[in-house]
Amino acid sequence: MARISRDRDDVHIALLRGVNVGGKKKVPMLELRELARSLGFGKPRTLLNSGNLVYAAHGKPTEDASIALEQGILQRMKVSTRVLVVTAAELDLIIEENALDGDDVDPSCLFVSIWRDAYDRNALVPLLEQEWGDDRLQLGTRAAYQHAPDGASESDLVDAVAELLGDRVTARNWNTIGKLQELVDDVAAAANEDE
Repeated sequence: MARISRDRDDVHIALLRGVNVGGKKKVPMLELRELARSLGFGKPRTLLNSGNLVYAAHGKPTEDASIALEQGILQRMKVSTRVLVVTAAELDLIIEENALDGDDVDPSCLFVSIWRDAYDRNALVPLLEQEWGDDRLQLGTRAAYQHAPDGASESDLVDAVAELLGDRVTARNWNTIGKLQELVDDVAAAANEDE
């Protein structure tokens, strides 16, 4: 599934934490795209209504983009949320490192928790030593992979990861991760047409 090319080098993925869940922290996707354009990002596209934004970064570093998006969302939409930004290459690596993807895994029950900083991985290492019933855990370079066959809301493992990392982590299911990678290709192609 993963492909890395020069065309995708400038495409970033912004993941908003905890928006549009249960009617709280409402961030309209149209307004999010408009904010991205106002910040100088190209070809912004959103996926679902859960705060997934893919855009051409035009050289802006991921940390600067995180801060600009967090501040812009707070100013324009009056919503305080953490925004985690990864590059297309980082998303590709997250996909490549998943060892839990197999025939016995329901992609809608495979959750990918992406952390902000490399040291966040160390906080999760003790969870590998614990028993989680039918749930399984794997740690990659940038993400924790949790297969929770009964769903995230029924999983002590998913809760433990979220509790340990707090607002330094955001999760998406495997289906969404795959759709984000497809959207990266779409944004890269659209940006290349403009050049």
